[in-house]
Amino acid sequence: MATLQATSINGTLTVTGTITGSGTSLSSIPGTAFVNGAVTSDKIADNTISRTKIGYAGAVLQTILIRYDPRPSWSVPTNASTGGTAITTMRLTITPTYSNSLIICEWRLHGEAASHDMGFRVARNGTLITGTFAGFNTNTGQNNHSYINSEWYDADDSSTPQSPSFLFYDFPNTTSSVFYDPLSASSDGGTRTFFQNRPISSAGQNNHENGVSWGRITEIRQ
Repeated sequence: MATLQATSINGTLTVTGTITGSGTSLSSIPGTAFVNGAVTSDKIADNTISRTKIGYAGAVLQTILIRYDPRPSWSVPTNASTGGTAITTMRLTITPTYSNSLIICEWRLHGEAASHDMGFRVARNGTLITGTFAGFNTNTGQNNHSYINSEWYDADDSSTPQSPSFLFYDFPNTTSSVFYDPLSASSDGGTRTFFQNRPISSAGQNNHENGVSWGRITEIRQ
């Protein structure tokens, strides 16, 4: 085994075999020093590059997926002040790496509601989100008919569920754990029922489709 000690090398160093050592004195190696294809994924040890080392805008720092199969029902009143009933089975929780990160929430809710006069809002840490990235339509304002996504509609409010999907974008401005809930509320002053992962009239039989709800939360570097 040969030992090389040098303070600087001018030109190209060609090595056959493996270079070993702590490398603690190596720093600030410019990208131009690497030949295309010289550093491949199999040369990077597991867990050597953490999320805090990913510095380019648009990088996906983390993503968390949930799946929910049970078939509960939810009482859904009209409530513009709180936003409605939190569908806590679809709660998305994340601890941002950076305080300025973009958080993307995605929901696909399978089920059926007892009325089409309903919609979804979004809450952060149990409170309806207001401001620039509000959990409702800011042009019409915070009222009974203002939502992120309206309820589905079909001619069969009995045996035919649907799967409304919607996105929500937020800048929570924190590195502490945050959670997001979809809120469901009626828009006509009455209290309705949302049946998750099932139709209204049956929790399981032919011609009454049961399904699965999904959620995903992602942190994007800014």
